[in-house]
Amino acid sequence: MKKTLRLTAMLTVGLLISSNLCAQVVETTNYDDGRVYIGQRNGKGKIEGQGMMTWPNGDRYEGQWKKGNQEGEGTYTWANGIVYQGQWVKNQIKGKGTFTFPNGAVLEGEWTDMGTGTGVITWADGTTYEGTFLSGAPQGKGIKIWPNGDRYEGDFVQGHMSGQGTCTYHNGASYTGAWLNDMYNGQGKYVGPEGQTMEGTFRAGKCTNCKTNDEE
Repeated sequence: MKKTLRLTAMLTVGLLISSNLCAQVVETTNYDDGRVYIGQRNGKGKIEGQGMMTWPNGDRYEGQWKKGNQEGEGTYTWANGIVYQGQWVKNQIKGKGTFTFPNGAVLEGEWTDMGTGTGVITWADGTTYEGTFLSGAPQGKGIKIWPNGDRYEGDFVQGHMSGQGTCTYHNGASYTGAWLNDMYNGQGKYVGPEGQTMEGTFRAGKCTNCKTNDEE
């Protein structure tokens, strides 16, 4: 009796799997708003499985769908040339994925939303930034390194060095202190390549009342 029940259960599971696979058909659907979907649907007619959706503005998504939503692994190409390849949950970018930009930049990371999370971006000239992002721009704590060896570690706001941070230059010089929009701004200390120092208040990259080691 037990063998018969087990065999019946196995056959039932097999039939359900086969039924599900057979129910997934590839269709082309033209929507009134100009969208076009080419891909699989489940037995209830819902978009599910592999498919591609195009929008009248030129955007395109190709990948996995679940219950009518972009979900799983997929690639979205915007009309402006930006491409995202990675994970989706209910039409939202969530999980690991990579953005590529028309200017040659590549942004790879772990996302909670569109370009928000932690990752690494490499620009076409070889400059890199590793840290936190908000809507695709460096925001929060991070490290930026230039091809010539210059290195900044500290705070970023909307892609700019702003807050507290240290920049070490390839010639041996360094600056530690406050920044605003990529310039020294506030209390800080500059050490030159030969060891000379300026410490005090900076404004727009210039020292306004600094004390130098020559004055000590």
